[in-house]
Amino acid sequence: MFVINLEVVEDIITIDGPTSSGKNSVGFLLAQKLGSKYIDTGMIYRAGAFKILQTGVSLDDKEKILDIYKNLDVRFEMDEGWKMFLDGKDVTDSLHDPQISEVTSRISAIPEVREIMKAFQRKLANGGIVMGGRDIGSEIFPEAKHKFFLTASVEIRAKRRFEQLHKKDPAVKYEDVLASMVERDRRDSKREASPMRVPKDAVLIDNSNLTVEETVEEMLKHIHA
Repeated sequence: MFVINLEVVEDIITIDGPTSSGKNSVGFLLAQKLGSKYIDTGMIYRAGAFKILQTGVSLDDKEKILDIYKNLDVRFEMDEGWKMFLDGKDVTDSLHDPQISEVTSRISAIPEVREIMKAFQRKLANGGIVMGGRDIGSEIFPEAKHKFFLTASVEIRAKRRFEQLHKKDPAVKYEDVLASMVERDRRDSKREASPMRVPKDAVLIDNSNLTVEETVEEMLKHIHA
């Protein structure tokens, strides 16, 4: 059990929401405006999935999967953009591949993986942090003073993800991205361990028709109120 300084936790801003709700873009810009660090916890899960695929570990081998997450060597950098490093290598551009998304969805439903990740994420609490994910305000830092839940219609979120993936692979079809996202939403909300939900006292923002900048401005209104 980790004992967290509540004064430090009050400096943590949590951003939760489903896939492609803008957590990463919004969190990065919000952190810049506040002079804080941004941590995308979903990318930590994805880094683990990347290593699982890289090492050929079977998704049925829970022991090896848990070992990978217990020993993840990741770090983050914020320069002109947000970057994730795994074992010292920049893997940012590789972590949104459809195969990694599929593995991440399955792995993140394992209760023991989420417990490992919960402890890891709690260790990152050192003040002045904006942290995004799917259970940050509900499970990881329910004590946080400022909690947000971003959402958008599944069609708009699928369009955002499609445009992102289509740049890398012109063969990607919107219909496939939409179907995959609907299934991911179902898994995230129905999983036994830390299901995705709107945290208590969180501000709900539907950014279906908002830009990243407009979403951040809406959040800043609540933070500075």
